[in-house]
Amino acid sequence: MLIKCKFNLVCNDGSNPCQLDNPESSNAYFLPKNGYYCLDAFNGQIICTCPDNSTTRDRPCRICDRTPNPCGSSPSLVTCTDINKSYSCLCNDEKRKLIVSTTSCDKRIITPVVVPEDICQNEGVRDPITNRCHCPSGFTGDECEHQEDDKLCDKIQCQSSGICSVRQIKSGGRNYQAKCLCRAGFDGDFCERQSVLGSCTSTFCLNGGICREREIGNSRYKYCQCRPGWNGLQCDKQYFRCKSAGDFVDEYMKNQGKYFWCIPYNNEYLIKQLSCPNGLKFNSEEQLCL
Repeated sequence: MLIKCKFNLVCNDGSNPCQLDNPESSNAYFLPKNGYYCLDAFNGQIICTCPDNSTTRDRPCRICDRTPNPCGSSPSLVTCTDINKSYSCLCNDEKRKLIVSTTSCDKRIITPVVVPEDICQNEGVRDPITNRCHCPSGFTGDECEHQEDDKLCDKIQCQSSGICSVRQIKSGGRNYQAKCLCRAGFDGDFCERQSVLGSCTSTFCLNGGICREREIGNSRYKYCQCRPGWNGLQCDKQYFRCKSAGDFVDEYMKNQGKYFWCIPYNNEYLIKQLSCPNGLKFNSEEQLCL
C-alpha cells in the first residue's frame, strides 16, 4: 500500500521528461551513472541534471544544448556531443580535416581527446590514477570479469543484526543475488528501516516520507521510506543537510555504499542519495566507489 504525497512524482510516471536512455539499450548514455538524473521538486517542477552539476527545469539537461555552445559557433564546428560525463567537439581544422577536441572549435589550437579505456566489467569502478578495477561483491579478476556467486555476500554489511544470504533472483533460475535477511521489526535492502505492526495511515510518516506495507505470514508491517538525509521510524530525524555542492558520504549508510549528491538549485540545494555497486564504499577523498 502506498500513501500519496502532496506533490506528483512525474519522474517515475513513465513520461520520461528528462529523456533518459533505457539502460538496457546497447548505446545508452544519458543515465544516472553518468550524471543524468530526473528529480521532482516540491513546487511541481521537474529538475533534470547534467554530470557537471548543472540543471535545467522542465526540459532535458544536455551540455551541448547550452547557449553559448561549449564547442563554439565558428564555421569550423561540425557537432557537439555529450560524452564521458563532459562534451566532445568535432571540428574542421585549417586543412578541412575532422579533429575531435575538448576545446571550442573557435580556437586554433586543437587538443585531441584522450580518454582512458574503461576496462572494468560488471559495474566495476576504474581508478583513473592506477587504472585498477575495484570489483563489486561476487566478481573478481583484473577487469572484474569472473563471476563467483559464492562470494556475493563477502563485502555486504547488513544493519540491525541482519544476515546476508545468497539467493536465487527467480525461483529455479541460475542468477543469484546477495540479500539481507532482516529480524522482525526491520526492513529495507540492508535492514536499515524500522517497521511496526499495523497498516499505513496518511499521517504516520513525517517530513515527506512514504509509508509502505509488507506482509509476513499473517502479519502486516508498515515502515517509512524517508527522503534523503532523514531516518527514524517515522522519518523524524534529519542527519544530513546539504551545505555545499558535491558528493558526500552518507554516514548512516556508508558501510552500504550510500552517498549524497548535493545539487545547487534556486539558492538552495537538491539532494539525491546515490549507491556504489554492491560491496563498494564511497571514498570522499578520491570521490570514487572503492
